[in-house]
Amino acid sequence: MDRLKQWGTLWTVLCVLALAFAPGAGAAEIKLALDCPPDAEKCGTYVWSKAFADHLRANGMEVKEYPAGALGTEDEKLDQVSQGLLEVSNSMLMKLGQLDEMVNGFWLFFLWNSYDHLYRTLEQSDLLDRVNAELSKKGVRILALVPVGSFFGIANSKRPIRVPEDLDGLRIRATDKVQATYLEAWGANSVIIPWGEIYNALQTGVADGYMNPPIVPVLFKHTEVLDHYSDLKGGAPLRVAIASEDWYSGLSDEERALVDEAVEKGNEANRAWVPKVTARSIAALEEAGMEVTSPTEEERALFADRARAVYDQVLSEDIVEIFVRTADRYR
Repeated sequence: MDRLKQWGTLWTVLCVLALAFAPGAGAAEIKLALDCPPDAEKCGTYVWSKAFADHLRANGMEVKEYPAGALGTEDEKLDQVSQGLLEVSNSMLMKLGQLDEMVNGFWLFFLWNSYDHLYRTLEQSDLLDRVNAELSKKGVRILALVPVGSFFGIANSKRPIRVPEDLDGLRIRATDKVQATYLEAWGANSVIIPWGEIYNALQTGVADGYMNPPIVPVLFKHTEVLDHYSDLKGGAPLRVAIASEDWYSGLSDEERALVDEAVEKGNEANRAWVPKVTARSIAALEEAGMEVTSPTEEERALFADRARAVYDQVLSEDIVEIFVRTADRYR
């Protein structure tokens, strides 16, 4: 009899778990993993997430926001989304490249002329649908590409950067081999350094600078050890709002339409935020004592030409061809 009770208890637990993780079950409460403090002035993903969540709540859906790091590392969050254990997450674009290489096409340097060019391409082409067609097989869907600042430039402690030759002899921090490939194509010496070690590396001369949006030196107080910022506008700093494909496909038609509407609300809020943070970021650099250099279009083209020459070293040729052809069509 005790054994029968044990089996009965186990069966009950299994049924509860099955219901909890069944497709569509997450509609009762949507877990949303944040990736930054809830600061609508400084954090682009939070701006997106707040508008997304507010719209869902206003229409009767429950959303629970989890602070950055509360649900684990980037890899752990991605794993939870792919398994259907986490409905929505603000995540690193490059991490999705572990699931499908095509995602990395959005991060080709000098592919996009501006955010308007990127938005136009996303809205008028099937590029995101093609990416999601592959990602969904791994249990993940991109809801939105989320800008977190203005296009990146190069900050350094040595001199103004206007043309690639100005990088000769400088050690510029790279996040990975992809960034290192671009930096070396421009003539810099690259050094891969974890972000947590960057301040000390700049202070001791292990690195002379890095590539990032202009808000980054201000946020991390690197204006104390950096003197120059070149507003190169080399690429869009993008993160992604991703969703569990099991959860999304399991929603009712009405619920899915509501989620799609919430995505648009998030996009609208984030796109209104980007120009404001861009202006504030450049002004903040100058207020902190950094010299800001704005290369001309001709000077930027020198960087762009060298970057495009190494596309085939950072991404498969067929993927490069898809992204370049599509971006050119909406340029």
